[in-house]
Amino acid sequence: MLVSFGAHSNNPLPSENTSRPNVLFISIDDLRPDIGSYGHPIAKTPNLDSFSKSAILFEQAYTQQAVCGPSRAALLTGLRPSTTGIRRLDQTVSATVPRVTTMNKMFKQNGYETVSVGKIYHHFKDDVDGWSKPPVDAIYDFRKERKKRGLPKGPPYVVWESEELLPDARNVAYAVKELDRLGKQDDPFFLAVGLHRPHLPFRAPKSDWDKYDPKNVPAPKTTKQQLGAPDWAVVAWEIWNYDNLPPKPGPMPKSEGDKLRHGYLAAISFVDGLVGQLLEKVAALGLDKNTIVVIWGDHGFKLGDHGGWSKHSTVELDIHIPLIIRVPGMKAPGSRTKALVETVDIYPTLIDIAGLEQPHVLEGVSLLPLIDQPDRTWKEAVFAQFPRYAQNQLLMGETVRTDRFRYTAWVGVRSGITVAEELYDHVKDPIESTNLASNKDYRSELERHDSIRLEGWKKIQNKLERSIFYK
Repeated sequence: MLVSFGAHSNNPLPSENTSRPNVLFISIDDLRPDIGSYGHPIAKTPNLDSFSKSAILFEQAYTQQAVCGPSRAALLTGLRPSTTGIRRLDQTVSATVPRVTTMNKMFKQNGYETVSVGKIYHHFKDDVDGWSKPPVDAIYDFRKERKKRGLPKGPPYVVWESEELLPDARNVAYAVKELDRLGKQDDPFFLAVGLHRPHLPFRAPKSDWDKYDPKNVPAPKTTKQQLGAPDWAVVAWEIWNYDNLPPKPGPMPKSEGDKLRHGYLAAISFVDGLVGQLLEKVAALGLDKNTIVVIWGDHGFKLGDHGGWSKHSTVELDIHIPLIIRVPGMKAPGSRTKALVETVDIYPTLIDIAGLEQPHVLEGVSLLPLIDQPDRTWKEAVFAQFPRYAQNQLLMGETVRTDRFRYTAWVGVRSGITVAEELYDHVKDPIESTNLASNKDYRSELERHDSIRLEGWKKIQNKLERSIFYK
């Protein structure tokens, strides 16, 4: 049985344990599961891999929307984009849903010191009242320094001679000092550390670039557009904002694509080293005995896959994310689960472990029973979305991911009419090369998944909660 810390947790509070857990939350921007512990063939991620052996790794975790602002809003509100209305990068949580009690604010209201270092919310000054002190992020000073020196934006990949001046390195150095301070206090803490890399530009120290032989960096399993998918299913625009590339929309020269894939892995290794510094400090201070650690990627990323770059779609590579959680006293450290889980599940999980009541209805479910029993039956489906302007109207790609299939209905936001559908069989076609929506042999699956979409997440969640209650 897990160590539980509060009277409201699903598991009873042991009489000898009355302390509340600390929380170290580490977010990593644009990280798809290109990690050794997720099976990547050459990724050099020893710290993340070692951490996985002490935690539970969620093999099928999914984001709510594959872009920074909405994905982070879903994390921190525990609500889906369809509920908050946060679907664009220019929307803040504070302005859009001001009455929502965010995750960090929930911990602050319950006696935690809450600290934000690096990129947590998409907007640096969003929900400032939810933190015990003003957020800190060295990237803004870094950008000011570059602007002052008149440096151009530069290419989408950068080989850096050393790491100490890079924003993520500065932020982690600050966070390590905060752990020293917070560890001496009687009150528990919620420390959120957000790493910018491997977000573009793929800026990493030379030592991390040198960990990879460019000849061994894997090419995409397919660079072709998904057969039978609508033209708007995959787009690429963010990558073309950088120098050294041809005008949008490309195509991307092979030499540049190869450097980008190399740079992405180098940036991941850079991040892995910084995560290692945080975990080493937690262990050195003895905080690992009473600290929940969460490592989360906000969404995935395309590296020329399906002929696209960056995120901004509903394809598997964009919505599939890494999620690894360590809870003190967990029964099976090093376990893995194939259960379908979502970003919105993290908020209810953390307050459940801490023994706090939900401040309002949250749209995810606590993963605590799954952490305790990784092989148990879980959600039948998880949900994602992405807006797209096509066919002279705003469409919403409404996605359902089940154990075997990914289905998307492209629905007119105003009309409610479905103008296109996608269905991919991950057993026979794990790279999603062919849309099966018009294949008559899959008609029943198409209809089943559309029914799940229309019935929505509530029905899936109610069914799961009944199974947990009666188990």
